[in-house]
Amino acid sequence: MKQEHDNEERRLEFIDAAEKLFKENGIVQTTVNSIVKEVDVAKGLFYYYFKSKDDVIEAISEKYNEVFEKAIQKSLESTDYDERLNAFLENVIVSFRQMWGNLHGENENIDLSILATKTFDEAKKMASTILQELLQEGVDTNRLNIKNISYYSDMIISGIVDLISHNESDLKEIKEFIKELIDQVRKEN
Repeated sequence: MKQEHDNEERRLEFIDAAEKLFKENGIVQTTVNSIVKEVDVAKGLFYYYFKSKDDVIEAISEKYNEVFEKAIQKSLESTDYDERLNAFLENVIVSFRQMWGNLHGENENIDLSILATKTFDEAKKMASTILQELLQEGVDTNRLNIKNISYYSDMIISGIVDLISHNESDLKEIKEFIKELIDQVRKEN
């Protein structure tokens, strides 16, 4: 059991070191050799945990998406539909903004697009799937009137990401805009 714990710690060291170097130098400029040097181990140990630098990119993306998923799942705890929908949208907006900040570091000249695109694509897919389930529940309980839930969900999630990518966008403003979209398909009871 101790060996398994040590293996996971070592793997995380590589992930953290690679992420740090990616943010300092860019993904293309960061080599496996520089990652190994940062961790201060033999190169062969890197290949024990990862097949390539692409595997490390995948692991970093997974790390961000695990945090993203936890935040979203937390918003689904309420039994009240409207509270869940509102909490979900709020958490998605805040989580995407945090992810954007983390993946578009302080230096705009550093290219993290490979990692950012992969991470955002996975997060968008996850968020859209959960939103589809929430919207379907709204339709099933006669709260919402949406013809194509999949398109509507994809449009909302992609819209959130697009608005967040414009750094001048205010989170409160984005939330109000999304709330207005949802209100347009709300059924009057």
